Amino acid sequence: MRKVGYAFIKNKNMFWSASICAVAVLLTIVLINTIVGLLVFYVDSTQSIYWHMLSPYLIALLILIMSVSVIYEFYVFRMGGHSLAKQLGARRLSLIESIPEESAALKITEQLADTFLIDMPALYVLPYEVGVNALTAGFYPRDTAIILTWGAMQNLDEMELYGLLSHEFNKILSGEAAENTRLKILYSGLTTFSQWGSKIAKRGFYRNGYVRENKFETVFVAIGALIWLTGSLGILITRFIKFITLGGRTYRNDQKTKRLIQNDANIQTLLRIYVHHSGSQIHSEYAESISHMCFANALSPQNWMNIHPSIAQRIFELNPGVIQDLQLENLKKLKNQLLFSLFRSLEEVSPDVTIPWSSPQPLPLLRLSPISFAIKDAIKPLKPEIRTNWQRPELIVRAMQTATGSREVMVAILMIRQYREFIPTEAEVSRAIVDSLLNLDGRVHIAIFKEACKNIGGMPATIARQFLMKLALIIQEDGEIGLLDALLLERVKFELNLMPIHTATALEDVKPSIVRLIDALLHVQQINSDSQLEVREKILKRILSSKELERYSEISDEPIDLAEILNDIAGLLLRDRFSILAVAEICLWNDRIITQDELDVLELLYWRLGFETDEMIDLMQKKNSLMII
Repeated sequence: MRKVGYAFIKNKNMFWSASICAVAVLLTIVLINTIVGLLVFYVDSTQSIYWHMLSPYLIALLILIMSVSVIYEFYVFRMGGHSLAKQLGARRLSLIESIPEESAALKITEQLADTFLIDMPALYVLPYEVGVNALTAGFYPRDTAIILTWGAMQNLDEMELYGLLSHEFNKILSGEAAENTRLKILYSGLTTFSQWGSKIAKRGFYRNGYVRENKFETVFVAIGALIWLTGSLGILITRFIKFITLGGRTYRNDQKTKRLIQNDANIQTLLRIYVHHSGSQIHSEYAESISHMCFANALSPQNWMNIHPSIAQRIFELNPGVIQDLQLENLKKLKNQLLFSLFRSLEEVSPDVTIPWSSPQPLPLLRLSPISFAIKDAIKPLKPEIRTNWQRPELIVRAMQTATGSREVMVAILMIRQYREFIPTEAEVSRAIVDSLLNLDGRVHIAIFKEACKNIGGMPATIARQFLMKLALIIQEDGEIGLLDALLLERVKFELNLMPIHTATALEDVKPSIVRLIDALLHVQQINSDSQLEVREKILKRILSSKELERYSEISDEPIDLAEILNDIAGLLLRDRFSILAVAEICLWNDRIITQDELDVLELLYWRLGFETDEMIDLMQKKNSLMII
């Protein structure tokens, strides 16, 4: 009974779509006939504009071309989504021959297919499209294909890619992918002329930096433009019909995807497109015909009657507070931006915003000298297993068996890092715990802090925020803050579920933050000031342009929020984050021994920026051994 009902609904939807398409075809024929009638009337005023001597031939020709186009499309789509991928020039992904980004996409696709108990669809990539987008086509599970742009493969991390692919799986599960494929075939009669024109015109342009050896470039462009102009009327009517009939479903799909996967991964995907320089635009001649199949707008944002609403509107519908948070962050960064970049429009947003945890005011300055213990303790870092198995005083072991005791140990470690042996008598910290910690090798303190952090247990949001504020006040008590202390605070925020939202950011917008992070990283190093300045210049030359180097030539003495800086950089593209870390590693530790504090900073920094740390620690330990030998 359920299958009969589904078939009835499918047939009803198909009948409705075919009827709408027939109206669009009729309207196109009437308008073209009328336009030609105006030309005929100009030559022979005795002819009627609406029915003239060319009308029968013109209508017959138009119907013939449209019918042939639809029949050809039916033939082309005999293999479903695979046919569309071939038509678009997409390349099928294979796990054996894939690069890491492609492997991640394939694994997520397989995971989603297992979760929703359907056959795994084929995965394709459009190799020349830099915009972030995706589409799904096919009639049955065996011929369904998901097509990603190269921009999506290169610019999305695993969570964002998961959100994008989940949206496409929602289309497969709801039957929308099959419906979109049928609409592509039905409307092909109206878009064929435009595609022919685009193909011919493209033969007159250079592509991918290669010069075509063709003497008729101008002729191709002129003929292609004329054919495209003839078919533009069909394009406009198709777009108008799609805008009316399909314009509201994007919001519904976003909400359905969010409920389907029960997280905000699709919001993260939209945020990445929001800051991406190429957006979601697809430059293929088929962009118009597949626009209704795509995750986001495949056409230029300046086009009329786009089927998909703007990315900002979609984010607002899913979470009204996110856009305002982005705008507030932009306002905070205005003082670091060039004058011409300040004039940005602010969209209308909801006043109901959840205020995130923020660092205590006034903000501290960057600590210009590292906090560390005796040099003998900081020369060589301990191996993780040695730190883990290091004998702890009985008082520390007992304290860490409870959440309250673990919090007390964390406070004591931060107090020792702030004041070393000279802890104020009025400080609210157990002197017995402090004395026990001072009798330990200082290199073990951070390992104990991490263990205690895992034992603090769940706390009400208000209490968690108060505890976090207490730790933050300790590490900036003297008006200065170091990178290691800020990273330890980030670890506590993670355990208390107080980490800020994962917000996608663009490289150009966070270059001031990158410079401040490099400065903070340098001040952890056990090297003299002159060498620090040389290394700083060496790092910045690899990251900034020559003009930007002049702007950031001096170390800023303005108050700093390292937590905000780390969150900004964590939102960069995977390759940008990795590039920053790689440059820092090469310039800082390529020719010298890494200390315990430096290794702790590097480990926590890798973690905060979304990387695994075990392999990196092992590699650094091996480098250290070679340097010492």
